[in-house]
Amino acid sequence: MDSQIFALLSDRGSLTERFRQLMGVKPRLTRLRQEREFVSLQERDLLGIEPRQMALIREIKMAKGEQDWLFARTIVPLATLNGSARRIGCLNETPIGKILFGRQPAKRRAMQVNLTLNYPQSVIDYDLIPAEKRDLKLWLRRSIFEFEAGPLMVSELFLPDCPIYETQE
Repeated sequence: MDSQIFALLSDRGSLTERFRQLMGVKPRLTRLRQEREFVSLQERDLLGIEPRQMALIREIKMAKGEQDWLFARTIVPLATLNGSARRIGCLNETPIGKILFGRQPAKRRAMQVNLTLNYPQSVIDYDLIPAEKRDLKLWLRRSIFEFEAGPLMVSELFLPDCPIYETQE
């Protein structure tokens, strides 16, 4: 693996800041949705969410111009939305890194990086990957952060237009 790709995928700081460095401009963040809903069994298990309890789901895309580079899905158990994590419910177009790495930072409990063909359904629904590229393995990074009030999970899928794939062709 190229050392620059490895550095990006394993970076433990703000991905928005890392993209700002790569792009030379502030990335364009678009909130696709933010609502309370039930999550999958796997997501419940990873975050310790009880059955029949909802979580706050926030999905965004990050882009440079018209090129979508990243899709991120954040899952926040409702019990976590207290203290310094309370502001997550009001982020709108603000990157979550402002809270995760801010004055009262969260602790990253775990990070997993892998190539996947198993895209979140939202990525398909929002048409973030053209049909002719849906057979590509894409990098997925999943992190669990811990606040005093509880955990949250951020899953980041690096989309086909992201320059990390340029050296792989």
